[in-house]
Amino acid sequence: MDAVRKRILREIEARGLDLKKVSEILGRNPAYMQQFIHRNIPQQLKERDRARLAEILDIDETELGATRASSGTARSAYKVVPEYDVRVSAGAGALAVAEARKGDWPFNPEYLRNYLGLSGNNLAIVEVRGDSMEPTLSSGDRVMVDMGDVQVSQPGIFVIYDGGGTVIKRVEKIPGQNRIVLISDNHLHSRYEVDDTDLQVIGRVIWAARRL
Repeated sequence: MDAVRKRILREIEARGLDLKKVSEILGRNPAYMQQFIHRNIPQQLKERDRARLAEILDIDETELGATRASSGTARSAYKVVPEYDVRVSAGAGALAVAEARKGDWPFNPEYLRNYLGLSGNNLAIVEVRGDSMEPTLSSGDRVMVDMGDVQVSQPGIFVIYDGGGTVIKRVEKIPGQNRIVLISDNHLHSRYEVDDTDLQVIGRVIWAARRL
């Protein structure tokens, strides 16, 4: 196994991923990365796959075998955050990172790192549906979700699966209990409680975009 493949495998394992998951995120068949790493098929990653893999692992393309000239495009100056075709509301469903990717949002890495306090890994953008979080969030808004932050002990707005569907709510943990309060900013929608064992936290909402 050459140095590039060893580096890729090490970075994937360090992030708690596996070769199958990375293959799916790349939009390839589940065995794609397994074959590349262990069977040298293909011998080199296609430019598109290499660029996307560098984003996933948060490393420079040159560390994956790209020349400085091929990695020095305008695109490489930005951090791409994928948008998924998931509407976060009271409807059913869950955020599946390996599926339904509908586009990319380029961000200045310094903005993500210095203003939002993010490394750029494990981020996603999804669409808000419904009025339960108005006036904070309106239907049609896009929100950025930090899927690396699932600590509801620190209050905030989260994308969660509450047992009935994927929703976006303000979340508070009841001290000393295994109960979570889910709060809508719109006073027309009632707050409700769920057991934390019934709750799947997808990530914390840390940024929003809307049309004025």
